Amino acid sequence: MIKNSSQAVRLQAKPTLTREEQSAIFGQVTTNWDPHTARNLAQFNLNAAAATDKGNVFILAPNDNTARAIGDEFAADPDVKRYVITGQDAEEASVQYILDGKQSMTVFKDVRTLVRATVGVAVSLLKGEAPAVNGTFNNGTVNVPTLESPVVALDRSNVKETVIDSGYYQAGGMTNVAAHPPRLASWP
Repeated sequence: MIKNSSQAVRLQAKPTLTREEQSAIFGQVTTNWDPHTARNLAQFNLNAAAATDKGNVFILAPNDNTARAIGDEFAADPDVKRYVITGQDAEEASVQYILDGKQSMTVFKDVRTLVRATVGVAVSLLKGEAPAVNGTFNNGTVNVPTLESPVVALDRSNVKETVIDSGYYQAGGMTNVAAHPPRLASWP
C-alpha cells in the first residue's frame, strides 16, 4: 500500500492503471536519485503519516545517497521504532553509516574485479581469442555472452572485512571500525 501518494489513494479501487496514471503516482513517490528530494519527500511523508503507520519500517532506496538522506529522516522521527534501510552503491559514506548502525546494508561491486575482467576481455579480443564468459543476457533479440562479476551484500557482519581489510577503502577517517554498533532493527 502506498500511503504517500494522493494519486495512488484516488486510484486504489481501479484494477488496471494507464501509463499516465502510473506516471502520476511515480512522480509523487520517487526522488530521481536526488538526496535533497529524498530527504524532503521522507520528511513530508513522515509528517503526514500517523504514528500507527510508522513503528517498524523497511526502506528500499535506489542508491546510497538517497538511502542516507531518507535514513536520517526516519532515525530522527520518534514514532519510527526500528528501520531497515538499503542502498546499492557501497559508497564510502555508506560504509561509515553501516559501521555506525545508521544503514542496514548496501551492494558492493568491486571495481578492482571489474577492471581485471575488462582487461582480460580486451586482451583476449586483441589476441583474436574468444573472451571468457560465465553467462548470457537476452537483449530482446539474442542471448549476448557476458562475464558477470560478483556482487556482495555488505552489512555489519562483513563490511570491515570486505571493503576495509581488503584495502578498497582506508579506515583512516572512519569511526567504529572495530566496534559493533547496535543493529538498526531486530525483527521479532
